[in-house]
Parts: sequence; structure tokens; C-alpha cells
Amino acid sequence: MAPCQIKGQSHADVIVFGDEPAGLMTALEVRRQLLRLGGQSMPKVLVVSDADISAGLGGTIARAGLAYLDRNQVPGDMRALLGPFAASSELYGRLVRLMGVREVAVDPRRASQTFRRALAAAGLPVLPRAKFWGVQRQGRRLCTLRTSRYGSLGADLFIDASLGAQVAHRSGVAFLEGLGPRTLRDDSLALGWIFEVEGLSLNDLQRQEERLSRRLLDPSDLQAQGWLHWWPDYAQHPRRLLADLLDERGRFSLAYPSTSDSADVRSPALTMAFHGLSGWRPIPAGGKVLLDQANIALLPGRLSFNALLFPNDAEQNRQVLAGGNRPLPWMWPPALDVTRFFRSLGATKVVWMPELYVRSADQIAFPVQSLGVGQMAVGGVDRSEALGTFTYPLDFRGDASRLLPKARPTFNFGYRHTLPREIDNLAVLGPAAGYAGPGEGIGRIVEFNVSVGQGLAIATALALVRHQPLAALDPREVARLMPGGVVPYGRPSGATALQLLLDQLSYRLQLLWTGHRL
Repeated sequence: MAPCQIKGQSHADVIVFGDEPAGLMTALEVRRQLLRLGGQSMPKVLVVSDADISAGLGGTIARAGLAYLDRNQVPGDMRALLGPFAASSELYGRLVRLMGVREVAVDPRRASQTFRRALAAAGLPVLPRAKFWGVQRQGRRLCTLRTSRYGSLGADLFIDASLGAQVAHRSGVAFLEGLGPRTLRDDSLALGWIFEVEGLSLNDLQRQEERLSRRLLDPSDLQAQGWLHWWPDYAQHPRRLLADLLDERGRFSLAYPSTSDSADVRSPALTMAFHGLSGWRPIPAGGKVLLDQANIALLPGRLSFNALLFPNDAEQNRQVLAGGNRPLPWMWPPALDVTRFFRSLGATKVVWMPELYVRSADQIAFPVQSLGVGQMAVGGVDRSEALGTFTYPLDFRGDASRLLPKARPTFNFGYRHTLPREIDNLAVLGPAAGYAGPGEGIGRIVEFNVSVGQGLAIATALALVRHQPLAALDPREVARLMPGGVVPYGRPSGATALQLLLDQLSYRLQLLWTGHRL
């Protein structure tokens, strides 16, 4: 692959664009793999971002505040071998250790500091607030990024790790709009706005849930009965409300500490009380906001709530991405009412994250190999090409959930869905990769993208050393070079008991064959 004749004012081996966690971890891994596979003594890997990283380095975690991490949900039949939250790659295991994650919760403040230290220790510069505005191409090669702040930046290979795939868009890559073709092109996954609550412990929250549940079940409490206005199904079917407010033993269904560092809200009591007291029509009733049943990360001195949702379409999603993921003006009034609501429950302070949690983007239309829902359902990529295995429900949250499949696939993944066919030296890492539509319900997850990034880093090093296009590499060779003795175990959805038993036996034999202990 001939080098670009167009040169930038400065040049790197690899430019990673965007400071998403997967991009930063992939940048670190690219440098490590260039040292390991390329024998380079001083590989130059550069991180470029349009973001103001003074508000936090690490995108979705550091500025959007995603503290409750969606983990690889190891299937029940494999937990005796792997544990309930086995990391889907060595690189994600490294991230978890770096961030001090016990099981689920990551502290956004610590994450930002940790990323800064790790990149500085590896000698990887970060160029923030770049004001990226264009590219220069030569045929099928991307040559430079054009920025207002740093001039033109050249590289031999580019990884676009921005949520909206800014580099790929500017480079002329074709995209599927919204969540996919035809009826899904106008839809996008719900936007979230994460907030942290101080002065309210999990026990305090549970007591408030019980108090509000008692009120909802008290027919003489006219105010609480008025809250049912937005929930006609409960008003018409009181037994359904009773079933959702009480557990199977007849006790109040309270926020459940599912791990040592997280909790899940199971009851609709908080949701109903907020919408009833504030007057905001909820999304299910045609409104523009929903205080959803929260995922809660237990952080030092505070609780992080991934709970406030806004309905979204593809056009609005692009508007938010173009605006640096900042909340839109119309989102502030309900957020202020959420603050008032939690203060009424005993909170002393509610802190809103500077950026929205953006779950989706338009996706590259012609990846070298797509990773869609259909392929996930049959077990993913072939085991010989797999970087690892991932299990997670296709959980879409919000209005778009009505359009999309319900599934919990266990599938093998590779890296070729990140490669647009139009450009030989560009990869798109994140929700804008090639998921053929609804597959990005999983493609939004930090752990998944970090693990894909490890294989992409190996492919990047090989492509640079051999002067080959990324798509020309044999994915089986990349899979063999994955560290940590990865043994994929993806299987078709609805696999039989015999298939699962054979999977376990196969997994044990492969571990023994590769010399790894169970």
C-alpha cells in the first residue's frame, strides 16, 4: 500500500480521533502492539479530539457520567468456568483494573484522572478542542485531518472513535441513517442525561420508595391517586399496580443492590411520583421525558442515576452529536424538576453531567463485514475469526424499543464491522460501526467496544508493519494474536441443553490445549 503523497504539517503512525473510553484504550493498545509486533522503538500514536477535556477525559464515562457499566453477561451455563462478569477481552480487564472497578461502577472523576496518567505514562499526546473541519484523501487512502487549532495532521492509519464518526463522514464514507434501512431510518435510541445525587444513601432511597408505594396503594390518598392519571393501565387494573409495587413475597419492591457497587430500581413508584408531582407527561403517554427505573452506581459519597430519558429521532441525534453532546435547551426544565424532586426526598445536592449519554449514531453502510442482529442470533462471526464472546440483551430503552427485537444473544465478535469499504486505512470504532441497523443496541456498550478495539489494535499494527490495507489482513491471524488465551463460545440463540454441554466441554478442552488453567 503506497504512502500518501499528501503530507500533514505533522505526522503520526496512527491517529485516534475522539476521546471515548474505547478509543483511548485502543490508542494505548496500538502503541503496545507496535512495540510488540512491529519492533518500533518509538511508535507515534496521537489522540485528537474536538472535546474540551478540561471537563473530563474519557467521553461517555468522564463527561456523560456513565458510571454504571453494562458488563458482559456471561450465560448461566458458563459461569462456573468464567464467573458472572468475565471480561470479554484482556484489554477490558485492564481498563477495569486501572479504574478500580469492583464489579459494575466506575467513578467518572477517577476515570478521567486515570486516563490522563495512563496516556502520559505511555507518551501518547492528546490534542483537545481541535476544531476538526475536513480531511484530505488520495484515492482509497485517508491522508490528513484538517483542524483549525493544530493545522493538518497526517497519519498512516486512522481510527475514528468519535460517537458520530466525524472523520468517516468527512471522508465520504456512506452511512445508514438512524437505526437502519426503511422503517428504522428516522429512529434513534433514547438520549439519557445522567445525574449524581449527594446526601441520599441507598437505604434512604429505599425508605422513600416504600413511603411512595404505600401512598400509591392508599385509596384515601387523593394526591397519589391523581398520579395514576398518566398511567391509565394501572388505574384500570389495580392488581397490575400491586404486582409491580410488591415482590413475589408481598414485600415492597425496593431498589435492589444487584452487586456490591450498584443497584437497580425495580418499582415504578419513583417514576410515578415524579411525573405526578411535576406534571411532566411521560414518554409512554406521549410526553417528551421519562424518569425511568434507574440503574444506580454507588460512588464515594454519592449515587449516580442513569435514569432521565428523552425520546429521540435520527435528526435530533445528529443535532446533539454536532453540538458536542450537550443537552438541548428544552431538556433543562424537566432536569430542574428532577433536582427539586430528589431534594424533596432528602438529597442535599443534584449534579448534572455536562454531556448527554448518546447511545446511537448513523452507521457505516458498507462495512467489510457487518455484525447485525441476525448474525448475533446465530452466534456471531466464525470462531476461527473471533476476538471474544459477548452476551447482552438488545436493550434499547425509550420510544424506539417498540420497533426493535427482544433478544439476549451470546455471540462471537470480530473487528471487520469497523472497516468501511471505501477507505483502506480507516476504522470506525463505536456505535457508528457496521451493525446493519438494530445491532448497535449492543454496539453502544463500552466493554464491547474496548474489546473490539483490542483486535483492531493488533490489526492496525500488522497493517502498518506490512504496508497492507486493514481489510487485506487475515482475521484468523488477528484472532490468534489476541492476548489472554481467548476461547470463543458463541452459540445460536435458543441452543439446546446438549449444545450448551458440548460448548462447556469444548471450552475446557481448548483451554487445556492452549495451556491455560481453568
